Amino acid sequence: MSTRPLKFGLTLLGLNSVPEMVVEAQRAEAAGFDVILLPDHLGFTAPLTPLIALAQAAPTVKVSNLVLNASFYRPALLARDLASVDSATGGRLIISLGTGYVEQEFVAAGIPFPSPGARVKIVAEHISELRRLLSDPSHIPAPVQTPPPIMVAAQGDKMLTLAAQQADIVAIALMGNEADLAARVAFVKDKAGDRFADIELQFGFFQVSMDDPSDLSVIRLLEPDAPEEEVRKLTTVLDVPVSAAAERIQRLHEELGISYFSLNKTAGTSWDTLEKLISALR
Repeated sequence: MSTRPLKFGLTLLGLNSVPEMVVEAQRAEAAGFDVILLPDHLGFTAPLTPLIALAQAAPTVKVSNLVLNASFYRPALLARDLASVDSATGGRLIISLGTGYVEQEFVAAGIPFPSPGARVKIVAEHISELRRLLSDPSHIPAPVQTPPPIMVAAQGDKMLTLAAQQADIVAIALMGNEADLAARVAFVKDKAGDRFADIELQFGFFQVSMDDPSDLSVIRLLEPDAPEEEVRKLTTVLDVPVSAAAERIQRLHEELGISYFSLNKTAGTSWDTLEKLISALR
């Protein structure tokens, strides 16, 4: 279904220093990944500044986030920082936005936790303002890309509609099976209309345990009480050998048109296994 080539991103988790991230970024580049991503949560390092160091250490990859919590930022200030990152990386930034969902982080930051509808509205305002500001030739600092592409992560109908109508890349966040994912892709296609052909579809494997299927530590952050047999049915859980993982990704690419896949770097999968997976799909 998709004519876009496969693209792979690796999200770096659980690292406490930028030098650690640099080493991992270089490993990811050597393994064949196209994008390095950082999360945006309290308790992690800052989500934007390290991207510059990662891009310098791994000169063939793009850099991004999965994803920036839009409610934590004002558009003009975020545009300034994003333009600086895009300039410093030679135009290798992918802007990535989401609503934010961890209420405790808002409390810790001293920021009111908006309603779901209000958080969707905030993302919409950010998309509009970032595009306007970063398309302006007089913007200081000047980005290389005018503007950089914008990815929006979404799961529910309101956010998926927004992403389908305004984002360059639609990241479908899903805690379901492949049939559920197909339904979400169909929803995006319907809401996007004529612009669907211009949208890149993204899907993330949250739990990657290809060497050690017993490791469900990351997915348990979102599904702490779900029965194990139900957790293992989730498409976002990649707990199979390389051949089966490659088959799943290829199927999602060919049947659903998803071309951009991200994987979380977890202890349950070695660098050697990740390199074999990417190699099998090139």
